[in-house]
Amino acid sequence: MERLKRLLIVLSVFIVLSLIVSGCNQSEKDDGKEVSKSGGDFNFFLFEPAAIDPLNVQESEGFQVATQLFDGLVTYDPKTMEVKPAVAKSWESNDEATVFTFNLRDDSKFQNGKKVTAQSFKDAWTRVADPNNESPTAYHLAPIKGFNELQSGDSTDLVGVKAIDDETLEVTIERPFSEFPTILGHPVFSPVDIEEVDKDPAAFAEKPVGNGPFKMAEPWDHGKGISLEKFSDYYGEEPFLDTVDFKIFADLDTGFLEFKSGSLDSVPIPLGQVGATKEEFGDKAIVGDPQQSLDFIGFNLNSSPFKDNPDLRKAIGEALDKDGMAKAIYEGTRVPTDRILPPSLSGEKDEGDHGADVEKAEDLLKDAGFPEGKGLSTIKLSYIAGESDQDELAQAIQSDLGKVGIKVEIEGMEAGAFFDALFAGKLQMYLLNWTADYPTPDSFLYSLFHSESENNIAGYQNDDFDELLSSARETTDTKERKELHNEADEKIIKDSVIIPEFFQGSASLIAKDVEGYKLNAQNIVELKDVWFKK
Repeated sequence: MERLKRLLIVLSVFIVLSLIVSGCNQSEKDDGKEVSKSGGDFNFFLFEPAAIDPLNVQESEGFQVATQLFDGLVTYDPKTMEVKPAVAKSWESNDEATVFTFNLRDDSKFQNGKKVTAQSFKDAWTRVADPNNESPTAYHLAPIKGFNELQSGDSTDLVGVKAIDDETLEVTIERPFSEFPTILGHPVFSPVDIEEVDKDPAAFAEKPVGNGPFKMAEPWDHGKGISLEKFSDYYGEEPFLDTVDFKIFADLDTGFLEFKSGSLDSVPIPLGQVGATKEEFGDKAIVGDPQQSLDFIGFNLNSSPFKDNPDLRKAIGEALDKDGMAKAIYEGTRVPTDRILPPSLSGEKDEGDHGADVEKAEDLLKDAGFPEGKGLSTIKLSYIAGESDQDELAQAIQSDLGKVGIKVEIEGMEAGAFFDALFAGKLQMYLLNWTADYPTPDSFLYSLFHSESENNIAGYQNDDFDELLSSARETTDTKERKELHNEADEKIIKDSVIIPEFFQGSASLIAKDVEGYKLNAQNIVELKDVWFKK
């Protein structure tokens, strides 16, 4: 396996120049006249987050807020999702991709005026890895040397992280992992001023002090809103907006009505209203590209009828009219697929026919030992109840499978009970979504299917598959790594471990005077780039 001698990313002259002119792009020409892009208060629809402190950020709502408050070592290009510098201006690894050295900017500050240093990252990551803090996303730090010892209580030091000096951070990981820098854009890797945290951890959770383009204007008002204001001493380009008000709603329909009344500047479009909204609002109704988020049907591979019967699982996949479901239920905001990896990660578009192949499904069902469904007991399909699309989707699956002789009982469950049963191995067949934590194929393939992953809920065990992922982690050759990941993707499909259904899309509505609003493949908006056209 050929390896690059060094993995080195250095800022170009262009980026250096962009820093020199930072803050000088606050206006533009419109019909020959100078138009200010600065100022304004942006009102953003939000469901109540689970947390906004990086220690506990675990879902999209908290992610949206935390990425405005904090900058990590790296960030992602909003269009390509390629990793790019943030607080780390450059980085390099040893030949084995086990030791990474990050060269930090010297002008990043916390919103209390203190300098962000390498020690700020060491302190933050140690805080996350400390089992006493019970971080739900601490597992993202698992590759780092010393994480397991700290988690078990055998150590109090995350030995793999060293602050060489204020601007140099060295990270040693347990096994080769060439894409390690890419995972560092997740909020859990954000720096913190540990003195600020230790003064009052509970208060910090309600009003975190970060180093991002916006800061908390006041503590989180639970159930009502989260108010941010521009951080004037931000190291990067100054945000255009003066403030951002995340207005919290319990349901989307209420928020959609609020948008129409003029009290919101952006809101997701409810299912069933996408077409009408596009017709009414034109290009202000934004339907985004496929997200790094997969809807799929999962199986219990440890019990009948799915254990050791890939033909049955394949028959179910062939019987489904995914194209029809995407059109009827999702109005084109879901992209039907037979793949695990979305196009932005695989580099390949899944443009085939995703309608039902009844004849093929019937042949596979016969090969599985259940001709026309004879001898096959009723299968229970479980899902999280409460969202209309899940009810409709379950019913559509039930109908399609019934056409080939597979009887299905559908069961909507409360979320907590669903996940308890899922991880206990008590669900027979289920609907689930997986969203990448960071833009790498590894976030899908390793997390869902590697034999050592705690999220391998299917219980898939395949030494050849594990070896493919290990080889992909070791190589620093981008082309070779992509080929290995795509081969691993194809192996999961061949073995019918799950049945991929759709890549999630996004549909948002923005006010007519809003510009610069871009949803990335993780459904996150960089609000520092948003402005109002006067």
